[in-house]
Amino acid sequence: MKKQGFFKGSAILVGTVTLTKLLGLVYKVPLANILGGTGMGCFSAAFSVFTPIFALAVSGIPTAMARLTSEKAALRRYTDLRRQRRVAEVIFTLTGLAACAVTVTAAYFLSTQKSVALAVCCLAPSVLFCSLMNTQRGYCEGMGNMLPTAVSEIAETVFRLILGLGLALYVRNAAAESYAVTGRVFGRVCENAGAAEQAAVPYIAAAAVLGSSAASGLACAGLALFMRLKGDGITAKMLREDPVADSRKRHIKTLLSLSFQISAAAAVTTLTGMIDMLTIRGCLRYAIEKAPQRFVSVGASAEELPDFLYGSYEGLAVMIYGLVPTLTAMLGKSALPELSEKLAKGSNCGFSHDLRRLLFVSAAASFPCGLGITALSGDILALLFGARPHECAAAAQPLAILGISALFYSTALPCFTVLQVLGKPSRVTKILLCGAAAKLVLNIILVPFFGLNGAAVSELVSCIIVFLSSLAGISKLSGCRISLPRLFARPLYAGGVCAVTARLCCDVTASLGGRISAVIGICAGGAAYMLSMYLLGCSPKFFPAKKISAGA
Repeated sequence: MKKQGFFKGSAILVGTVTLTKLLGLVYKVPLANILGGTGMGCFSAAFSVFTPIFALAVSGIPTAMARLTSEKAALRRYTDLRRQRRVAEVIFTLTGLAACAVTVTAAYFLSTQKSVALAVCCLAPSVLFCSLMNTQRGYCEGMGNMLPTAVSEIAETVFRLILGLGLALYVRNAAAESYAVTGRVFGRVCENAGAAEQAAVPYIAAAAVLGSSAASGLACAGLALFMRLKGDGITAKMLREDPVADSRKRHIKTLLSLSFQISAAAAVTTLTGMIDMLTIRGCLRYAIEKAPQRFVSVGASAEELPDFLYGSYEGLAVMIYGLVPTLTAMLGKSALPELSEKLAKGSNCGFSHDLRRLLFVSAAASFPCGLGITALSGDILALLFGARPHECAAAAQPLAILGISALFYSTALPCFTVLQVLGKPSRVTKILLCGAAAKLVLNIILVPFFGLNGAAVSELVSCIIVFLSSLAGISKLSGCRISLPRLFARPLYAGGVCAVTARLCCDVTASLGGRISAVIGICAGGAAYMLSMYLLGCSPKFFPAKKISAGA
């Protein structure tokens, strides 16, 4: 199996996630236009119920596998490596089946709406598929090969686009035909076409997530076939040279312990969505009762307004904001094998250099994106969701605030990988719990008075807490001195130039039309950023080792 270095592996994973997110937009933008704010509220609520279970069962698998695999590969424990892989396939299949059953059960106990329960049930099979798929992905990543992960993620996204949108459109058309012929939609009598459309929305959302589950199943089968045909690069000679292997019991204990600790942190991450689901709508109802005049122009009835605003925030603003941390999460994933190898070999100097390089690259990738989102929040929303002007109006200001949050959270995510490599995944959980607690308190305080802007501000404060706590934990555990000005000053300055340029170009070209001016602004901002980084001494041969280690 061919091994890639940090930059090549990062390029593969970042390129992959960029492509998958673009394809994801092609999937979610039409879906949001089909479902509207109320439908996206149902869609988001289903994922808010589903993701904590998914995180506990699945999220820790690839990181745990990658770390343990890279350590054994560095020490040339190939027989042990093979046994670990076989054990992992068995135990994570069993945990995936158990989580699938728990998901179906939770759909009825955690959701008060049948429509949400239906969507959660449609999502349940994906837990099993992703458990199997992430076992193989983590193994390949630990061997230093990011291509299987990249190919399987692209395949899964393409299948989701085709099947998710296809099933959603099929159900929408079937509901429209049913109303035209019988005046009913899925057994419900509808007075007019608008009522028929609203009655169909939960079933359209369920069809979309069913397509997502089917996509995971197809990608899982494809990855399993790929691994069987290509193998892992371990030869019979390599196995003969190291015949010693740990017991299966030891492997089970190590895999479950490490994956659970990492999954616990991932599950805490999903608390943000749960907190928003449980607090935003209730707090908005209170705000609407106290000051209804503030919400007159958003395009929904008073009864539907909390769901409409929540769906606009989660389905539009949070979706766009979430694209940026996904990029830097891939950087942490690609750095994990090298960081684990350096620790296994006791190379503290090499670990320190790789850490600083990871933080620098993360900032360089996330700062222009976050500041650009802040500068062009309304324009980006209009570009992607032009058919939903009321939802765009509700999400524009919160998205501008969330763009600043992206700077902190995107840089914190790779830090989680470093803490896990340092053997302290439980610290990640504690850090995220502190951030979630701050978000819960601030949501309750701010949302009733400031609406969705209050939810965005609480997210910003939570991200700042998580970012600073992560850096402090890494510095303490590793002994590395992390100079924030030296590492982040250049990306921050260039990111500011990017945002200002994008905003000015968008305003100057406004007469050409909103979407055209937004595209011009984004392209001009990106060009200004690259030029600024070059003039600041960061060439395309990014971040030479000597400069970073000396400067930070």
